[in-house]
Amino acid sequence: MKYIIIGNGAAGMAAAESIRDKDPEGEVVIYTNEDRYNYSRPRIIEYLNGAFPGEKLTIRGKEFYEKKNLRLVKPASIEAIDPPARAVSLRGGGRDHFDRLIIATGASAFRPSIEGADLDSVFTLRTIDDADRILARCAGGKEVVVLGGGLLGIETAANLAKTCTKTTIVEMFDRLLPRQLDAEAASVLQAMLEKEGLRFLLGKQTSAIRKKGEVSALIFRDGSSIEADIIVFSAGIVSNVELARGAGILCDRGIVVDEHMETSISGIFAAGDAAQFRGRVYGLWPVAREQGGVAGRNAAGEEATYYGSPVSVKLKVKGIELVSLGSIEAGEGVSVVTRRGDERFKRLFLKDGRLAGAILIGDVSGSAGLQKLLMSGEIVGKPESL
Repeated sequence: MKYIIIGNGAAGMAAAESIRDKDPEGEVVIYTNEDRYNYSRPRIIEYLNGAFPGEKLTIRGKEFYEKKNLRLVKPASIEAIDPPARAVSLRGGGRDHFDRLIIATGASAFRPSIEGADLDSVFTLRTIDDADRILARCAGGKEVVVLGGGLLGIETAANLAKTCTKTTIVEMFDRLLPRQLDAEAASVLQAMLEKEGLRFLLGKQTSAIRKKGEVSALIFRDGSSIEADIIVFSAGIVSNVELARGAGILCDRGIVVDEHMETSISGIFAAGDAAQFRGRVYGLWPVAREQGGVAGRNAAGEEATYYGSPVSVKLKVKGIELVSLGSIEAGEGVSVVTRRGDERFKRLFLKDGRLAGAILIGDVSGSAGLQKLLMSGEIVGKPESL
């Protein structure tokens, strides 16, 4: 049995490991367009602050691939997938055949279609090479604007603030982390981040970016503007589905998969940021690992089922701990329990006597227990005791 995996990130590596556990003799070939071994994409954020050496980003080095008999082809770009022929075509020439294929092509950073988005002062952050380009531009101390007040935007800004003279986050919504925090919790977080030197412009939509001498000016729809030396887009991700779509595989926002992580074409699987399960693209590292493992086991002949993943997000900013779990929608039939202290905030959302979601800022020591309670669906006797 020959397996080809397109992508060497969290999902691709988890798939390779699962295949090898199930099939010690099968041929496993991994194609990646980066000239690197498997590394931690989430920790690129820490690399930005200059205190985290690049070599520590590597998770699986050359020795691991050799030990597991995994053939890594890097850098290599797959140009097309030919399902009837069970083959992939490489850019520059050459074809490789497979019995099973796993597409783990990940996602790309979303870059809005606005004037000036392609200026040399505008960056996105997705790879180590992206981080290196940003750091090179930051040399000597610069003013930075990060467009996006989500998890990645906040983490990017917080780490760049250690090397840049002024760092501002611009968010189109009226609060930070609009998907993970309600208005009160967001205000608590913002106050904590402001103490760390971050600045914020909320409720601002960028209409254009224009060169203004040595700097760039962000022009907002309300007519106001802000200048910066460096602009980093952190406005979400877009699944890399071009290869799959070109091969006739069913795609929506992501590559549509079933509970076995199999696509609309038998024997071809997808996982991670490129995959869409029950209408959802998760875009989270732990989920990519889980999906990759399920895809690998099924590709190797085991029947494994993916049921979806509970949503739990953590903010990785030194000195500030935050966890958001489940649904934080306060509506009909939802009761809310809140505790607030000095730089500590805890809010629980309960529906029909069961925990539906939670927000913890400052003290997150009880998050693991809340996560278990959320997944179990048990009735909560005394919410105030949680």
